[in-house]
Amino acid sequence: MNIIPNYTDFGLSSPMSIELRKVVESQLLDDLKNYSINCENLKFDWSESCIEGHLSEHLDSLLENYSGIKLFDENDNLIFEGWMEFINDYDEINNCKYFIAYWDYLDVYENGSFANIKTEPGLPTHILKILPKNLKLKFNNEQFN
Repeated sequence: MNIIPNYTDFGLSSPMSIELRKVVESQLLDDLKNYSINCENLKFDWSESCIEGHLSEHLDSLLENYSGIKLFDENDNLIFEGWMEFINDYDEINNCKYFIAYWDYLDVYENGSFANIKTEPGLPTHILKILPKNLKLKFNNEQFN
């Protein structure tokens, strides 16, 4: 099965501004490193992105947690598909807004089928570790309650 990328249709993620999309894509690529994945030369295909119900505003733009995000290599071969999540909250200690996007679910495409990399939803430990103290306490309590 040959899956052809569409880099021009942003699907239901179209409300994201160019600036916000760059931030989200950069953070999602960076998050791949936590799964020992080389993230060089990967390209995003948002054309089948689907809203999953976590609406927020950041950088004067709207975003949701989207499923159906595909990543292709430089030869347009499908490599990953996933579902992003994010934290967009106020950091009272540092008196600033805090934003980070990460993978909530992630699958690798190999030999014509998907294999799970991250199957459990929720805040990964590597994200929890980098949160500012007050957000770490807030989200750690939410995660386990």
